[in-house]
This record gives sequence, C-alpha cells and structure tokens, in this order.
Amino acid sequence: MQNEQIDLITVSREFGAGGSDFAAELGKHLDWPVLDQDIIRRVASRLQLEVGTVERLDEHPPNWLARVTSALLITPPELPVGIDTTHLLRMDSVAEAAQNVVVEAAEKPPLIVVGHSGQNIFAARPGTLHVRLIAPLDSRVDRLVARFGWDRDAATGRAHHIDADRSAYAERYYHHEWRDPLLYHVLINTGRVAIADAVTLVEAMVR
Repeated sequence: MQNEQIDLITVSREFGAGGSDFAAELGKHLDWPVLDQDIIRRVASRLQLEVGTVERLDEHPPNWLARVTSALLITPPELPVGIDTTHLLRMDSVAEAAQNVVVEAAEKPPLIVVGHSGQNIFAARPGTLHVRLIAPLDSRVDRLVARFGWDRDAATGRAHHIDADRSAYAERYYHHEWRDPLLYHVLINTGRVAIADAVTLVEAMVR
C-alpha cells in the first residue's frame, strides 16, 4: 500500500457509526464520487424491482423462510407442481446484482464505496484503501436517536439487528468475518474521533 496510488476506498461501518456521513464528507474533500444509497437504485433498475423492495433485502442474507421457499421451488421437470417460477426472485439475486454494480462502478475510479463487503470484493485490488468505522453502542445509539427520532430501545435493537445481518451477509457471500480487523487498513472509533477528523486522517493518507 505504501507505494501504491490510492484510487478506490471502501467503507465498512457498524450501524450508527457514521459511515455514510464520513463517505459523503470524504468525497467532497477528495472530489471523488461516492457509491452509497445509489447502489440500491441501480440494483432495483437491473432487477426491475421497486426501490423499497431492494432496500428491505439490501445487505441482508436470506432469512429462513426465503431459504425454505427457494428449496421447495427446486423441483425436477418431471414433477411439475403447477407453480410458475418465471418471475420469482432468486434469494441471492439482490446480493449478486449489488456486487456487479459495485465492480462495474470501480472500473472508472476514483471512487468511494460504502458497505456491500467492498473490503472483500476488492481485497486483492491494488490501490484500494479499506476503512472501517466502529463506535461503542451508546455512541451509535445517540447518533441514531438524533437522526431518526427513535427511542433508545428501538435504536439499540436496530443496531444489533443490522450489524448481525451485515456480518451474516459477509459470511454468506464472501466467507469472511465482517469484524476481522485484518481485512482493513484503517479502523476508526467514531465514538472517540469526530467524523471531520476521520475524514482529515484518511484524506491525508490518500494524498
């Protein structure tokens, strides 16, 4: 990494650690595009789905019901069950489309990619800096309450649930533990380091 020109940054983040804010500010400082929520819109367009549908499935592994349903629909052609599966969405289609969207966008760097296991997709890519934002749960809950107006119990529950889903997503599709520090070049605790200071730190590394 020391001798490489950095032209791609991946941002992994615990829910509520400020990953989207960090990426947006870093993009402004570097004058780089940021691929974050637009991933959902691009995936929806590819799969001809409603944006809301993709939002519910994005960065989430299939739940037990989706896995059972998928297994039941795999039937040999000599045993028709009268179910038209032509327009059914395969349970991994959203994750596959998201990876394709991210990979294609990275063909035209520079770029900042938020989430979607970018640290795994581009693990071997030269010129890529992998950043992870973490924070104590109380700090993340404070941020979520301020942003969404949730009560603390709801914010705590959402943080646990979404972090668990993101971890399971990385394990299912990339066979890596999401929290493994060896996947990243930089880990920043936004409970101790302000987003602005984190941006300054990473910008200095890039420049």
